[in-house]
Amino acid sequence: MIIETNVTKLLDSKGIKYKLLPHTKPVFTCEEAAKERNVPVDEMIKCILLVDKEKKYYLACLTSDKKLNPQKVRELVGCSRLSFAPKNDIEEVLGYQLGAIPPLLLKTTIPILFDKIIQKKEKVNISSGNPLAGIELDSKTLINLIEPFIGDISD
Repeated sequence: MIIETNVTKLLDSKGIKYKLLPHTKPVFTCEEAAKERNVPVDEMIKCILLVDKEKKYYLACLTSDKKLNPQKVRELVGCSRLSFAPKNDIEEVLGYQLGAIPPLLLKTTIPILFDKIIQKKEKVNISSGNPLAGIELDSKTLINLIEPFIGDISD
């Protein structure tokens, strides 16, 4: 099955090596995606949209085996209050549906935060932007492509 998304087009245009991992059915959680792709859950990158009281958005990315620590994110970005963005903001701000969010090619330019554990992974799995496929690539390549803020944002 050939699945082409804006993410695969970007990676192809930059000559970045990756492996497309098609699913047998659409999936919307990291656990389902890991099973479909036959990869360890700790290689899966989940992306969580956060918003502060001034309606400034942040995309927090961490491995799916970790829990996001909002207090650590607040300290990293220097704001007093952060909450999970409402579901209807996700597609509007990011341009992707919940459960199929890659950490790149976002509809809106917002700060992207990576948990420091991602740097320690050899390879990671991200969404292709399509619930029918994921993308496996070298974590350093992904970090160099996105140039996210990196910090300790998980428990």
